[in-house]
Amino acid sequence: MIYGLHISTAGDLVGTPKRARDMGAEVMQIFAGSPRTWRPSVYDDAQTAAFRQACREAGIQRTFIHMIYLVSYGTPDDALRGKSITALSQMLATADQLGAAGVVTHLGSHKGLGLEQALQRLAAALQEALEASSNSWLILENSAGAGGNIGNCLEELAMIIEAMDHHPRLKVCLDTAHLLASGYEIRSAGGMDRLITDFERLIGLDRLSALHLNDSKADLGAKVDRHENIGDGYIGRDGFKVIINHPKLKDVPGMLEVPGLDGKGPDAANLQRLKDLTN
Repeated sequence: MIYGLHISTAGDLVGTPKRARDMGAEVMQIFAGSPRTWRPSVYDDAQTAAFRQACREAGIQRTFIHMIYLVSYGTPDDALRGKSITALSQMLATADQLGAAGVVTHLGSHKGLGLEQALQRLAAALQEALEASSNSWLILENSAGAGGNIGNCLEELAMIIEAMDHHPRLKVCLDTAHLLASGYEIRSAGGMDRLITDFERLIGLDRLSALHLNDSKADLGAKVDRHENIGDGYIGRDGFKVIINHPKLKDVPGMLEVPGLDGKGPDAANLQRLKDLTN
């Protein structure tokens, strides 16, 4: 597996690749603006060129952008849906600018509409947003299983991809904490094999663009999204040893979104924990 982490740009976009590499990362994920506002960061040509060069110099193989938390694409609220489309369109265009692989997005809630009714609204919203970019992937992240959320299982992700006629730039990111909380037993070899087999059947491994490697403060099926440092949660070190050494995941980027040992976010210590568990 290719290891990395989510890292704050800290007002210094161009310096971010080196900081990520100094922590031991080969891939990284960033926010392009505050995740809790609708206002995106805007980069000029000089900044984007310098960022691309900094990634090359630092040896960062791939960059992902995480979408803001406010979006909901299948909601019956037309105003919120419209803002979500605009925000995603802008972020995909920014990913093109920066040379990022793509944008990882949560899918929001159907707000009581039900998945079947929300599906076409969601698919049309994502399709519209994709038209604002040329190269970057739109990466759908699984959710932790809470009621009303979209993307709680592989079947729901597969339904979205099918509703969008298997668009070639649609990808998937699986979050380990969300998988466990939503009911997937990923801590055993048999459980991981079942997950990978189902993913191949329903979606196809060619669409698996990344994993978010997070331990979980919630146990199997709890339907609660709470991240923990590697080895300190219900997945545990033994569970991560199973996950990261699965032979079909050896070339997949795996990125940390953990609290950090000092509470300041993903860190070198958590990355080292993963590397120590790697066969």
